[in-house]
Amino acid sequence: MNNDYQELIDQYLDDSLSSEQQAQLNKWIKSDPKNARQFASRAMLHDRLRSELAVDDDAKVVLTSRENQVTISVVDEATSPVLEDSLPRPLRQSLIPECLANKPQSMTRRRWPFAFASTACAALLAVALLWQTVDTPSASAAMAELNRIIEASKMSVDRTFVISVLDAVVPPEHQDPRSPERRRPPKPSLDGAVLNVRGPEQFVLKRKTAQGEWFITGRNETTSWAIRPDGPVRYSDNLTEFARDLPGHEDGLPINNLNDGLEALRTAYDLELIPGENAEPGSEHDGETYQRMIATKKPGFRGATKVEILYAESSGKISEMRFDQMSYGPQQISLTMTAIDEQSLPDNYFDHAHHHGPERAVEFE
Repeated sequence: MNNDYQELIDQYLDDSLSSEQQAQLNKWIKSDPKNARQFASRAMLHDRLRSELAVDDDAKVVLTSRENQVTISVVDEATSPVLEDSLPRPLRQSLIPECLANKPQSMTRRRWPFAFASTACAALLAVALLWQTVDTPSASAAMAELNRIIEASKMSVDRTFVISVLDAVVPPEHQDPRSPERRRPPKPSLDGAVLNVRGPEQFVLKRKTAQGEWFITGRNETTSWAIRPDGPVRYSDNLTEFARDLPGHEDGLPINNLNDGLEALRTAYDLELIPGENAEPGSEHDGETYQRMIATKKPGFRGATKVEILYAESSGKISEMRFDQMSYGPQQISLTMTAIDEQSLPDNYFDHAHHHGPERAVEFE
């Protein structure tokens, strides 16, 4: 065994691998059944040494490979396999009890120590855990595409999106009129709102009130601010002061921060790619092919339950994003963000002064 991978296995068993090292170890295990066998054997040795229990010398680990499945067997050459399981498969809480249940009666007659079965199961579980973190081909392709989308989103060009609200409901926990969210003034509608974004943090969000007047909130590199139809302009050194006007801020991923939002898809969502679709003939993007990525939130994570991304296959640029059931004040809201423009806006566009006349009073909060 290569000394580098032997050291990686030892670090894994000691729970001291970095994420990059674990990815390297995963790739090595996946590349050859012999590597998986070496990992399983070393994991068993590690467990035996730790528990200071002996295992019958006739026992050995046998791995067979067929297509994308590896079968791990712990074998007594004199009798038959005493533990056999296949990977990959969904991990279950009952994995180790199942392993122990597979122990034949001959083990008891031969007085094999109970530690043998538990050690073999520990090795199997370790391989299973690593195997489950190795992407399937479709998941690997989706992750590669996500990386392209993230890189494209880091472009310095300012982007403009139009927001369309698809659905908005108040969940039962926020229907109590005494809840803090219910006591706040209603927000102007997001339907038809225009969102300008520069980099990961700067934004200008323009919404219209029921009376048709503009309500504008934004943030530059040093301040956040709000311009109501009447009253003074308010600004703050607290850059998150007016972020509550953006859906998703309760989950720490407001829609203006595409970089953080896309990065969150790596770990908190299961990714799936949908076959390409062509742009409408005669449209601005006639001839372009678009891919659709669907990200479904995993249990235990915060954020929209599902995110759909429509992006140009050639460049990775986002054309449209859809968020289902994301937090917005007391509501769970579903919406789309459609890209309508890419251009370099004026340098001071994300300052409040660009959006009101000099006669307006300005107050610091």
